[in-house]
Amino acid sequence: MKLGVITLQDAPWPELVERWRYLEQLGVETIWVADHLGGKWLQPGAPWFEAWTCVTALAYETSKPRIGPLVSPMTIRNPAVLARAAVSVAEISGGRLELGIGSGTSQWDHEVAGVPMWTPKQRAAAFVTWTERLVELLADERFHTEHEIPLTIAGRGKTILGLAARFADRWNTFGGFGIEVDEAVRLAREDNARLDELCAETGRSVLRSVLLGYHAFVPETPWRSDEAFADVVGRWHEAGFEEIVFYYPPDTNMPAGTVAEGVFERAMRKG
Repeated sequence: MKLGVITLQDAPWPELVERWRYLEQLGVETIWVADHLGGKWLQPGAPWFEAWTCVTALAYETSKPRIGPLVSPMTIRNPAVLARAAVSVAEISGGRLELGIGSGTSQWDHEVAGVPMWTPKQRAAAFVTWTERLVELLADERFHTEHEIPLTIAGRGKTILGLAARFADRWNTFGGFGIEVDEAVRLAREDNARLDELCAETGRSVLRSVLLGYHAFVPETPWRSDEAFADVVGRWHEAGFEEIVFYYPPDTNMPAGTVAEGVFERAMRKG
């Protein structure tokens, strides 16, 4: 099982840099950052750094992990600007960029960017066109880079799975909002089976990845013990997943008393 980590950029800059360097020392394979304009949870004056600024910094502050946004949303990213940013960071990082994209459902991003909320049908249709344009630009010789830029498409639903089968190197799911573990695993297994069918039609292979948090996501608590971590990994591996992305620090969004000392570090070193 591949293990990745997402770090929210909600700490003072020196602390963020320290986190990224520490994760590299642990041997984390991929370090992601969130691409939002912030959120209603932020207190006035609290830090929140722009995602591609952070990814660029990651290119300089680390040397081995793969890096990228999980994910850059259609809501706030013009595909041409995003393609140019991706090509630039791919060069700066020596080919370590992973480009994650999504349709963007954050109400906060819509409000701050002044983009009206779309209906689900409008969002799905727009995301198809947006993704096709991004892929077209990345293949354009005017956006040339010698480095491959693997594409991650994140989310759930018919449109997302269809685009993943056509274009993605990785499909990432969050499991679901506010549902119990067994139900999340069942739905993920169904999505995996559907993606298998679609990939058979397109002749492509797509890595299956899941983002696990707690608050607003699937209530997994992998850091209670080494055994709990093994149970979580086994459960999602059995559902057909090849990668899990966890939040760092490990107590991010976790209930009190569910993070035992050293479990995260041992898990990442073994990974």
